[in-house]
Amino acid sequence: MNTRIAVAISGVSVILAACGGGGDGGGGTSSNASAASSQSATAAGQYAGTVNGRQATVLVLDDGRFYTQYSVAGSPTLIAGVVAGTVTSSGGNLSNGSGTDYNLEGQGANQVTMSGTYSAKQLLKATVAYANGSRADFNGNYDSSYETAPTQTAVTGTFKGTSATNIGTRVGTDTVTLIADANGTVTGSGTNCSFTGSIKPHATGNVYDISLNFGSGSGCAYPNTSATGVGVMSSNQIHAFVQTPSKAGVIFLGTK
Repeated sequence: MNTRIAVAISGVSVILAACGGGGDGGGGTSSNASAASSQSATAAGQYAGTVNGRQATVLVLDDGRFYTQYSVAGSPTLIAGVVAGTVTSSGGNLSNGSGTDYNLEGQGANQVTMSGTYSAKQLLKATVAYANGSRADFNGNYDSSYETAPTQTAVTGTFKGTSATNIGTRVGTDTVTLIADANGTVTGSGTNCSFTGSIKPHATGNVYDISLNFGSGSGCAYPNTSATGVGVMSSNQIHAFVQTPSKAGVIFLGTK
């Protein structure tokens, strides 16, 4: 099933992709050994579940970066935002988590903290807290597809789709074409904005590292700026998210 990004702008519904909380929101004799092993491992992996009633996916990388993609309430195939940041995972606990919720429903980009618990490669429970006192609680189970080795071939081709970025509380969207060759070199363009970069398999997990450099065109939200992030393939769709050095975020959902 294809995922879409739903962004409401002046009453117009635009299809896109994103994640986040939106500001709302073993057994037998080996059990002890399994528990010890689980606690000694990090939370690295992909977890599918819900956050405040919305469908959500949490991706925790081996280097401590995390990305949460969440859906529109009641519409699990429409992405409503992404939460991105860093977190420490050790001994079954998530701590020192901080990041930004890039919401596509008019709430803008908001700073958050993250804490919780996990059982490595089994489950993850996390709370994302906002400065206004609201919180979003995620409960999810490990998705073993994270262990599938990513390949350059999977991301080679022409992806067409939509990008979205927060400009204050407004969401800017564009129709984008991204082309990745067999070496991972990326070229692409939107409306009056071109970009170059690379996409390569991440060292661990079914994830791709993305690096982009935006041109100086009048349609570029962040002209002459670099951005880095990750991409995840789902069948022939790529869910990608990158951040600039100033932590501006760009979401892209494309199909080849």
